[in-house]
Amino acid sequence: MTIKELQDQIVEAALEVHKNMGLGFPESAYTQALAYELDLRKIEYERKKNIKLSYKGSVAGEYTLEFVVKNSIIVMLKSGESINDTDESKMRGFLKATKLNLGMIMDFGKEVLEIKNVTR
Repeated sequence: MTIKELQDQIVEAALEVHKNMGLGFPESAYTQALAYELDLRKIEYERKKNIKLSYKGSVAGEYTLEFVVKNSIIVMLKSGESINDTDESKMRGFLKATKLNLGMIMDFGKEVLEIKNVTR
C-alpha cells in the first residue's frame, strides 16, 4: 500500500467519524471514535506513542503523539480550534523527531472536516 492509499483510508475513516458524530464533542471523543473506526477498517496504528526529542545525544523533550498509522503517518486531532501555524510547526517537529515524512492535522469542530497535510 502506498502512502497516498493509506492517507486516503485515514481520510475516509475520519469522514465517517465526522459524519456520524457531528459537532460539539471534545477531542478525546473524536480520538476514541477514530481509533474504533481504524480498528473496524483493520488499519494498524499506535496510540499515545511517546517520542523523545534529542539534542546532541541528550533528551531535550518528550512528547506523546495521538496516532501513528502504520509507522508512516502521524495524525493529530483538534476539535473546534482552527488549524494554525503553531499546529503545523509542532507537526513538523514531530516529523523531524520521528523521521517520518507525512503528518495529518484534522479539525472535527467544523461543519466540513478540515484536514491539513504537513510534510517534513
